Amino acid sequence: MQKIKELLKDEKYFVILIILIASIFVCIPLMSKNADMTYDDGIQHICRLMGTYQSLQEGQTKIMSNFCNGFGYSWNIFYSPLTAILPLIFKIIGFSFTGCIKLFMFANVFLSGYFMYICTKKITKKTNIAVLSAIFYILAPYRLTDMYIRNALAELASFVFLPLIFLGLYNIFKIRDEKEYSKSVDILNKENYILAIGSIGLILTHTVITMYTGIFSLIYVLINVKRLKDKRIIKLLIINILLILVITSFFWVPLLEHKIMANYEVFKPGRMERTEVLVAYKLDFYRLFFTKSTDYMIYEIGIITIISLLLTPLAVKKIKEKEYYKIYLFMLISGIASIIMTLKIFPFEYMPSILKMIQFTFRLLEFSSFFFSIISAINIVTLSKKIETKEVIILLVAIMVLTIPLKSHLRTLENYDESKLWPAVEVNENTGRVHAGLASFEYLPTKAFENRSYIETRGQNVIALNENSSCQIENEVKNGVKMSFDVKYVLEETRNRTAIYILFRL
Repeated sequence: MQKIKELLKDEKYFVILIILIASIFVCIPLMSKNADMTYDDGIQHICRLMGTYQSLQEGQTKIMSNFCNGFGYSWNIFYSPLTAILPLIFKIIGFSFTGCIKLFMFANVFLSGYFMYICTKKITKKTNIAVLSAIFYILAPYRLTDMYIRNALAELASFVFLPLIFLGLYNIFKIRDEKEYSKSVDILNKENYILAIGSIGLILTHTVITMYTGIFSLIYVLINVKRLKDKRIIKLLIINILLILVITSFFWVPLLEHKIMANYEVFKPGRMERTEVLVAYKLDFYRLFFTKSTDYMIYEIGIITIISLLLTPLAVKKIKEKEYYKIYLFMLISGIASIIMTLKIFPFEYMPSILKMIQFTFRLLEFSSFFFSIISAINIVTLSKKIETKEVIILLVAIMVLTIPLKSHLRTLENYDESKLWPAVEVNENTGRVHAGLASFEYLPTKAFENRSYIETRGQNVIALNENSSCQIENEVKNGVKMSFDVKYVLEETRNRTAIYILFRL
């Protein structure tokens, strides 16, 4: 007991311990073998992980060769690749694909809390505010929806990078306030490139969240537009942007090529942005405050967070003199705007099509969870006489206790066997619009999508197109995206047509 008390006195160990406790609490349901990791997006991520694993064994990562009855499916060309690659690290040490996802989720929860701590500590210079913001962020109710109800692995992973991006922006725009800042430090200081690190991670994780993060980031830049007179800030912004574009080019360049050179379902109008779905999932105001037992998903903000936000008018008066007052207002307004945009009163259906690609307005709760976690922590500490270790632990326990009733909404699944999904589920006439491992077939070429019957009935053998010629195919071997065979008795006219057909299939 004495050793524990001594560890708690050490700020470094205290912070890690608190974040670890909060993370373990959130991830307790993952420890159950009956946790339903297949519901909604879950089965797509499990199958995608399987396909990526097989693709890596073939020496490539873009095409799941066995999917679509061997036609292939291009998950990793169009969908940010990080959540298909990193979970496979745990496969090396023998975990199942579902186990890899569970461990990856835990790592995401812990890292998001730790990076939130670092972000808030840098902005406020106060450990107690930083620890509280990490607790609020880890225990944000919407995180439970992402983890256990929607199984939205990529969206959950994006929680990790929001603190890094806004910390990176803060670091760059803070330069002008420092009296001494040599040119050598200007270029070499690693803190000036946190923006690039966070942005690279987010781009490779979730495209839609990246787009909306870019909007909030642009607003932050416009608020600080006067500081752009400092050439060092402009220089660092340009360097960060170039780093982001170059390092992520392996993802966005092939994506752009496919957009320009081919017709894919994903690019068709109304495919990714469906206004009727957007409108249908707008939130009723009451759902921000409590969750009925009959409600499908959890959208509430959290009782302690709401109480903390109600303290804002009192806290603002004391924060005006603080150096982080401006970013405090930015986060407060951004959080409120995020909430309003999820509601039925907001005319999202009249927004530009690119903004409607968010698909579900409730996704903006991720941003309100981030912004309100910092605001709530600042409000509590600002208006309290003393927030030390004991008080932080009490708040942690209180939030965990209030979170327990929400876990009744989590789903379970008995007798789950992931081997039934391996190596790929067959596509047939009974396969619905949302198919295991293929989402809604949106990453197929449009011609293939419109000729679904071909995919359902196709064989794996090579076909000679000219029926009038004498052609014999022998020694066929198909291994992933590689195929070899011998052709005998082929007329000149047939040889050319056969080659064209083979190139199309590969």
